Amino acid sequence: MFKRNSSGRRSGPVVAVSLTSRSGSDNPGYNNNESETDQYSNGHAPNGRLSIISDTAGIQNGLIIPSSGKGSDSILPNGTSSGVHPAGDPEGQTPVQNGSPPGGTQRQTSTVEMKRSINLLTCTAIMVAVTGHSSIFVSPSSILSQTGSVGAALIIWLVGGLINLGMALCFAELGTMFPKAGGPYSYTMKSFGPLMGFLIMWGYTVLIAGPFWAFLSYTAALYIVKPAFPNCTTGQIDTATNILAGWIMITMVVINCVYMKYVTKVQTLLSGSKLLVLLLIIGAGIYNLAVGRTENFENAFEGTTQEPGKFAVAIFYSIFSYGGWQVMTTLLEEVKDPSRDPPRSVYISFGIVITKYIMTNIAYITLLSPAEIVGSSAVASLFIDRLYSPLVAVVSVFVALTSIGALNASIMGHSRLLFAGARNGHMPQILGMVSAKYLTPWPSIFVYLAWGLVMLFAGGVTDMMEFISLFSTIMGIVVIASLLYLRWKKPNEHRPYKTMLFVPIVEIIVNIAVLILAIYQKPNKMGIGLAIFFAGIPVYWFGVLWKNKPKEFTEIVDTLTLAAQKLFLLTKVKK
Repeated sequence: MFKRNSSGRRSGPVVAVSLTSRSGSDNPGYNNNESETDQYSNGHAPNGRLSIISDTAGIQNGLIIPSSGKGSDSILPNGTSSGVHPAGDPEGQTPVQNGSPPGGTQRQTSTVEMKRSINLLTCTAIMVAVTGHSSIFVSPSSILSQTGSVGAALIIWLVGGLINLGMALCFAELGTMFPKAGGPYSYTMKSFGPLMGFLIMWGYTVLIAGPFWAFLSYTAALYIVKPAFPNCTTGQIDTATNILAGWIMITMVVINCVYMKYVTKVQTLLSGSKLLVLLLIIGAGIYNLAVGRTENFENAFEGTTQEPGKFAVAIFYSIFSYGGWQVMTTLLEEVKDPSRDPPRSVYISFGIVITKYIMTNIAYITLLSPAEIVGSSAVASLFIDRLYSPLVAVVSVFVALTSIGALNASIMGHSRLLFAGARNGHMPQILGMVSAKYLTPWPSIFVYLAWGLVMLFAGGVTDMMEFISLFSTIMGIVVIASLLYLRWKKPNEHRPYKTMLFVPIVEIIVNIAVLILAIYQKPNKMGIGLAIFFAGIPVYWFGVLWKNKPKEFTEIVDTLTLAAQKLFLLTKVKK
C-alpha cells in the first residue's frame, strides 16, 4: 500500500534507488519536491515519508545504470541524469552553484510514502472482520468447557468483550499519538526502549501472527471439508483439512503480494459474509425463543465451576475470541485521518461484535445442549444442521469466507510489524524491503507465511488459542504500562484522542490477575509460551547488540540478501 510511479519507472532490483527526473511531469505518481520544501498531496507532514535511495545503480527505461561514483549522478546515453545518488545524500542535495546543480541540470527528488487509503468505513470493516475473526464458530465449546454452565459462559463472553474494548481504547490513544507502522512495537520502543520493543515484536510474530494465520486457515478449511464428509469426525478429516488450509494461506499471501489494490476493495465484502451468517443464526435464535425453546436456559448456572483458574482460562479464551483488532494499529500510517477514525472504529466495531456474539451464543443454546456444544469443533455447522440441514453447505461457505476475510486483513497488517522492525535495525534489512513492482513488503509476508505453515501442521487449535491469548495479555499489559508512563512523563504531549484514566488502570489490574491465574491453572502450557517469549532476549543480543560479527557471517548474510533482491526484485525504503 505504497504510492508508485504511474509511468512504470521503478527502482532497481538489486539496490534501492531514488527516482528523480529533470521535471515532475514524467512522475505523476509521486509527490515531487519542486522547491526546498517537499509537497504532499495528502496534506500530511513528512512523518511517514519514505524515500528510495542508493549509491550503486539505477533503472532508466528498464536498463540498470551503474553509478559513476559516490556523490555523482550517472549520465545516461542521452545526456540526462539517472537520478542515482549516494545514501549519504538521500535527498540529492549536492552543492549548487548559481542556483543550479553541477552540470546545469535542475534535479528533483521523488519520494515514496505510505499511501493513506484507509477511511473510516474501511477501518471499521477491517475491525469487524478481524475482531473476533471466526472464533464465534469454533471457541464457544472451549469457553463453555471451562465455565461449566451456559449462564457463566455468557457472562464470560460479555466480560471478554469489555476487556478487549478497554484495551482497544488504550491502543487507540497511543495509535493517534504515534500513527506509524509498527503498532505496539512502536509504542513500547518509545516508552521502554529497544529491548522491550524487540520482545513485543518477537512475541507478536511467534505467538500471535503465526498461530493466528494457522487458526484462520484451519477454520476456513474445516468448514469447507466438514460438509463434504458429514459422517466423519474432525480427527478423521484432519489431514485433508490441514492440506486445504495450507493452500488457502498460500493463496491469500499471493493475492496480498500481487493484487493489493483489490484486497482493500473486497475486505468489506468479506466482512459482510460474516454478518450474513450471524444474522441467520441470530434470527433463528430469536424465532426459537419466541416459540418457547428455552429448556437449555433452565438452571442456567447449574454446574458452574468454583475454580478461579478455570475462569481465568475462560477469560483467556474470550480474549482470543475477541482478538485480532490489534492489526489495525499496524496500519495507522495508511489511515486517512489517524486522529479520528481509529477511536470511532473501535466503538462502532466493538458495539457490533459484542452484541452479535452474545446473541449468537444464545441462539446456539436454543437448539444445542451444553454437552453438544462442548463436544463440537464446528458449532455453527451443527446448529444449522439441526435447524435446517440443506443450509449447511451454504452457511459453511460463508463461514469459510469469514475466516478468509480475517486472514486477508491479518496479512495486510501483521507484515507491517516486521517491516517496521527492519527499518529500526531490529530485523534483517531484507525484511524492510518491498517489491519494486508491487510495493508491498514481500519478505515480511513470506516469513509469516513460513511460520504460519509450521504452526498449522505442528499445533492443535487449542494450542493456538492459548498461545495467542497468553501473548495478547502480556502485550496488553506492556502497552497499557506504556500509556500510563507517557501520561506521567509527557503530560503535555499532543493526544488527538485521550481515553478516560480509569480505563487503563482497570485494564492493567484485570490483565495481570488473569495472567497469574492462567499460569497457575496451566503451568506447563503457559510455561512453554513464556519460554518462547523470553527466548527473544538472546535473539536480540545476537541480532542487534552483537555488532562485531565474524566477517564470514556478514558476507553470507549480504550474499543472501543480494540474491533475494535479485530473485524477487526487491527495493529498500527509507523511513
